[in-house]
Amino acid sequence: MLTVQLRHNGVTVARLPDVVAFDTVTDLHPLALALLEEGGCRHLVLDMSHIEDFDSSGLAMLLKVWHRSRAGGTALTLAAPPPFVQRMLTITQAITFLAVTPSVRQALAGHTSRTTEDDDQDLADQA
Repeated sequence: MLTVQLRHNGVTVARLPDVVAFDTVTDLHPLALALLEEGGCRHLVLDMSHIEDFDSSGLAMLLKVWHRSRAGGTALTLAAPPPFVQRMLTITQAITFLAVTPSVRQALAGHTSRTTEDDDQDLADQA
């Protein structure tokens, strides 16, 4: 379901499955949270490049994972979302606070990783 592609220097890259929707998020959510809880994970990159079906349940799951990552001080980046997922993130304005990159490579290159303090400052600046 959630395939770990890389673990190195505090970064974990995991590929989400083809379907991130109502019937799969119940299994995906605990797996994603377990990756956050792993010792030494300071940046979790979720590779979205293979997603073919994504609904509001998938978005809700990502928001829960993002919330937990912030609470634990782990950076979360969504990499390579397909256009229809990117559109959902834009319409819901989740794109304003979720870190999204066009590729896993760019997520790894940008691992000057945003901290929760950076995010808190961004939210304060928007207020």
